[in-house]
Amino acid sequence: MMPNITRGGKMPGLIMYLAGPGRANEHTNPHIVAGSDHVTVMVDAGVELSHDDALDIARTLDQPRKAFGTKVTSPVKEWNEVTGKRETVGRKDSHVWHCSLSLRSDEGKLTDAAWETIANEFGTRMGFIDPDGAKSSRWVAIHHGASKNGNDHIHFVAQMVTEDGSKARTHNDFKRAQQICNELEKEHGLAITEGRETGQALSAEKPGEKRRADREQAPWVEKIELRRRLRAALAGSKSEANFVARVYEAGVIIRPRFAEGRTNEVTGYSVALPAPDGSDRSPIFYAPSKLDKSLSLPKVREALGTYSNGDPQALGVWQEHHRSTRAAAKPRMGPMDRGLRERVQQGRVTHADLARIFAAGSMKYEINKPGPLAEMSEAHAQVAMNPPAYGYMSRQMDRAASKNAAEGWNAILMQAARLSRVMADTDFGGNRPQLAATSVALGAVVVAEAQTRLDEAAVRGAARREAMVATHSQTHDGGTLSPDTGMSRQEAERMQSLLRSQRGRGPTPDRTPLQPPTAKPHRAPEHERGQDEGRER
Repeated sequence: MMPNITRGGKMPGLIMYLAGPGRANEHTNPHIVAGSDHVTVMVDAGVELSHDDALDIARTLDQPRKAFGTKVTSPVKEWNEVTGKRETVGRKDSHVWHCSLSLRSDEGKLTDAAWETIANEFGTRMGFIDPDGAKSSRWVAIHHGASKNGNDHIHFVAQMVTEDGSKARTHNDFKRAQQICNELEKEHGLAITEGRETGQALSAEKPGEKRRADREQAPWVEKIELRRRLRAALAGSKSEANFVARVYEAGVIIRPRFAEGRTNEVTGYSVALPAPDGSDRSPIFYAPSKLDKSLSLPKVREALGTYSNGDPQALGVWQEHHRSTRAAAKPRMGPMDRGLRERVQQGRVTHADLARIFAAGSMKYEINKPGPLAEMSEAHAQVAMNPPAYGYMSRQMDRAASKNAAEGWNAILMQAARLSRVMADTDFGGNRPQLAATSVALGAVVVAEAQTRLDEAAVRGAARREAMVATHSQTHDGGTLSPDTGMSRQEAERMQSLLRSQRGRGPTPDRTPLQPPTAKPHRAPEHERGQDEGRER
């Protein structure tokens, strides 16, 4: 069960939305499953909410705040180009505390009674329900059907001003909500969210981020896409300077963070995608360590084997890209790092390696529409957050070393998928059956698609060869004809040499017939000439 917390300042607007049809008419039978006494005495649980019911609930929840005049605000922060920091530029009203509690799509649906118990337990452990009543917050839990992705869920809404006019305690609420959901999963037999108990999990997309992507008609949520591009850039990088350049080539705005009072030491960085064409918003920057800890600058330097305090040769590249905007451009991808490719061939890869390989493959074959390769990258990055203590070996693949770019890429991806399958056989070394099952299914798709690309490339190559043979058979020089091709033996040898050169297996042949070298007469050295001439005489 995943919690997602937001804060706002418009109680009527939120309740009206939860009781309404939704942005895509996805809300069905919105009704209360639980709430404080002030709410449940007004509207019976299980009864579909009307427009007037929603307004009454919002007014009831807002009464303590209006009665006491207590203000609850939170800071508004923006990036300061001069100081290189996010600074507070104002404050906003934040008396509405909202948290959705969502199940996995494959868990099915809970009864209203089960949701009522979960909502009461969640509110009590979060501190919104005081046994004495004085410090309690007014709250309501609303159920309105599954989400567009099929996740059964409820919305828990609380007033931040308590019954005695004080402010509700919400310190460290994001972390506490995760811990409480972990406890409730075990108590109610729900699916355990993998990675939560270790405290290490990839940041999931939030509803607001998904809505922004839908509104801008983007094929991805920005922070998920940034992870893909950063991993792909790291997969092909040999140095820190190379990494910065590749990130920029991937269409990402990369902004260094310098040490306090200095511009010659980079201690971190932030990234963003350019704002969509026609949008008046600014780029949204993320700290890579918040996207995926393996993408933080110390981890990147560790993966590249460079200095922990930075490569001096990379400083100029960092300074070159010290800007907050750039024009949107088509991402470009370079070849995979040779060392990483060799580790795949030999089966000596980590989950972080596989995450980068699949990301790079996704940027090559799924650049505008992330698919199975991108999902495989996310799955292995999730395991890499808390990697199991074991290693794997696998047979080498000769085709992965091919000089043909398409063949080499697809062979690498197929080998990586096979290694992923071996790792998944033990649930990735721990209690990760869901992630392992997903990875196995995606891996089968990756192998099938890679084999299809290889087969299509083979057909195209055969067609090219047949066309070249037909062209040359029409211009043979009258020598002895080959029974299979209709060419003379000399032309057949030239054609074979030409085909080998195009596959990178030999030099381009010279079409001019080779002439035997002209023999030069032997001339004796100077000191011997006199003796020879004397003998002749």
